[in-house]
Amino acid sequence: MKFKNLTAVDCEVYPNYFLAAFKSLEGKTFSLEARDGALSRKDIRRLQRVLCQHTTFGFNSRNYDIPIILYAIKGATTAYIHKMSEYIINERSPGWMTMKKFDLYPSIHWQHFDIQEPAPGVMVGLKLYGARMHSPRLQDLPIEPGTILTTAQMDDIKDYCENDLDTTIDLFNAIRPQLDLRSEMSEQYGQDLMSKSDAQIAEAVLKASKPDVKRPDISPNKRFRYNTPDFISFKTQQLQDALNIIEEHRFELDGRGSIKLPDELKKMKIKLGAATYQMGIGGLHSTEKKQAIVPTSSQLLCDRDVASYYPAIILNLGLYPKQFGTRFLRTYGGIVEQRLEAKRSGDKVTADALKITINGSFGKLGSKYSALYAPDLMMAVTLTGQLALLMLIERLEDAGVSVVSANTDGFVSLVEKEDYQTYDDICFDWELDTGFDLEETQYKALYSRDVNNYLAITEDGSKGKGIFAAPGLMKNPVAGTCVDAAKAWVIEGTPINQTIESCDDITKFITVRRVTGGGVWRDQYLGKVVRWVYGKGGSPITYKKNGNKVATSDGAVPVMDRGAARVLDIDHGKYIEMTNDILKSIGVENV
Repeated sequence: MKFKNLTAVDCEVYPNYFLAAFKSLEGKTFSLEARDGALSRKDIRRLQRVLCQHTTFGFNSRNYDIPIILYAIKGATTAYIHKMSEYIINERSPGWMTMKKFDLYPSIHWQHFDIQEPAPGVMVGLKLYGARMHSPRLQDLPIEPGTILTTAQMDDIKDYCENDLDTTIDLFNAIRPQLDLRSEMSEQYGQDLMSKSDAQIAEAVLKASKPDVKRPDISPNKRFRYNTPDFISFKTQQLQDALNIIEEHRFELDGRGSIKLPDELKKMKIKLGAATYQMGIGGLHSTEKKQAIVPTSSQLLCDRDVASYYPAIILNLGLYPKQFGTRFLRTYGGIVEQRLEAKRSGDKVTADALKITINGSFGKLGSKYSALYAPDLMMAVTLTGQLALLMLIERLEDAGVSVVSANTDGFVSLVEKEDYQTYDDICFDWELDTGFDLEETQYKALYSRDVNNYLAITEDGSKGKGIFAAPGLMKNPVAGTCVDAAKAWVIEGTPINQTIESCDDITKFITVRRVTGGGVWRDQYLGKVVRWVYGKGGSPITYKKNGNKVATSDGAVPVMDRGAARVLDIDHGKYIEMTNDILKSIGVENV
């Protein structure tokens, strides 16, 4: 899709005030206001002209800003626009429903897309994204909704709105690669995919192969049985018992339409070698805590993951949603093969676009609101994935190869070099039996707080999950300098105080939390998303609603505006102490 003059849009609405504000990627601003009445005809024409001449984008704009703007163009007064705003917020009305209720139809054609769904994360608001991106200023709505505004307050709201536009542009820039991919895919599939999440794109693309497909109406009382693939077999009694429970159980749906795991499996701890494993609808995981593994000169630490595990299970077992029929396998298999070919040829754009479709479609199998809904298929994929991995782990442990960790689609083994060929042969035989492919990465060390928080040291750097994952839109910043210091200590032996005291990036010291009802610091209201550093003379942040302390905020000094002209007296000792706690939590003692 081709865009012209990309521009962010945001609206603010009060009983006597309506504001539509715009800001281009180049920083040009434009706004239109109605004060205690409707927009003038001249302003309506100006607003229409702006929309026609720009490609606009916003955050949650399809549900809120677009209906609001169309109502203003229709000639609604501020009072009526405010009533619509309340309806949208109180009823959580999707845009199409609001448009229908208020009889709104675009009188002009303009390009617009919403960046809320393409952004990663679930139930994340614009302010929290701003905090995760370290946007300069975090600010809650400064005046209660429904207030009759004074002229001075209108100016305050306009300033607040411009800051929201800046944050919206920050988010646009942060997800620009994902948006460029959606633009490419929109051209390829002849659909507007710009405002869709990965899973929504997958559904749209697969539905195109069968446009008349309907969402299945599956009774909440329906029961499902698991059909065990022929290649699944176990030697140990505990795994035979687990398989027997699965085969005999009639699986039920929970209130969200997802498969429920039987209590017997939830409580079962599967011990193989030195590790203990637990099954779940989401996948297999080991249960290690506070584990540090550094191979000796006679050992190898090998991580093997199954390539495209869930797609491989679907295609190898010939699984498909009944409402699509076998056509699903032809379409899905074609997409998988097309992606593999794109990867082989170095066509990263196509490969990444198709990865969105492949991964997103799996999530839709568990959504009762999707045309792809097939809870029995999701159950078959996740249980098969866990059983197949357990089968391989059992074989390795039986041969004396130690598996130290496993999670969803892979496992880590500590292998004596003299046993590597045995290890490799067992993995190869498993690949032949199952039809799956394993990919190996060797580690120099693996440090785990638990299976969801680990740091793996590789030959060319490190990779991590949870607290050790790279900063980004999917996680709140939590004193990143401490993670940097912990990494530097285990990789290079760099003293902790050296890393922390030499850091001059304020964002590395910041911690962010979402505070229900808003946070307060020394009688100053901060907002529902708060960020702080630990400073000398700091004090706790408390909840506005009850005065309770916000967790981990002892010694906090708020940093809601990074541009404020003040010097922060960082408490380096606090960060050194936190780093030591991180190292102890991953099994590193005597730091």
